[in-house]
Amino acid sequence: MSFDFNGKVALVTGANRGIGEGFVKTLLEAGVSTIYAAARDVSNLDTLVSINPDVIKPVQLDVTRSEQIKALTQTIQTIDILVNNAGIINPAINSAHDAVDFARQEMDVNLFGPMQLTSVLLPALRQSAQGAIINVSSIAGISNFPSIGTYSITKAAMHSYTQGLRADLADSNISVLGVYPGPIDTRMAEGFEMDKPAPEQVAIKSFECLSNGKTDVFPDDFSTQMYATFLDQPQKLADVFASMG
Repeated sequence: MSFDFNGKVALVTGANRGIGEGFVKTLLEAGVSTIYAAARDVSNLDTLVSINPDVIKPVQLDVTRSEQIKALTQTIQTIDILVNNAGIINPAINSAHDAVDFARQEMDVNLFGPMQLTSVLLPALRQSAQGAIINVSSIAGISNFPSIGTYSITKAAMHSYTQGLRADLADSNISVLGVYPGPIDTRMAEGFEMDKPAPEQVAIKSFECLSNGKTDVFPDDFSTQMYATFLDQPQKLADVFASMG
């Protein structure tokens, strides 16, 4: 069954740039009636909101702050689509002496924040006739990318969480998607020297999968090829990522 975006209410975290901004713009084009665009500093949302202030509503949200997450229930009482996109990345290898410190910081943003946000908004999502939770992981969550080792660990945790949440909600009206991009043309992927698709492509592919009933999204050529390698020979993908530095 296709997914009807018309009139829906959505929340996108990390909406001030990159993939999050791409999701907001794509939701706007799809006909969503209200898009809550969330960022730690709402002033960074001014340009995005100006595209259509009647639809795009700025929301201050640091996903590591429980009080801000809980306060959202006063602002958002109806929601159909939750996009857990906010994330951070550190160039920390797995064996670094301070790897635990980096992992804790990344885990707070990349996993624990989305988990709490989803939990807080789940009662409202259950009231939707057709809801969706879209968790942005990474192809580095399928196999560890050593140069961003701690980030890979947190995205693997997000992958596992997504699978578990999908099982929990299997009998509900809520679809749960996991999105596994490779390097996208964003500030986060500046260090990767390769052709990188635009952030909007991640959103477009995600919504295509949502409408087609697919739950795992590999939105670019790199992630698609790497996942095919993983399915064929998991260790080969680990070796490829290790060789990429």
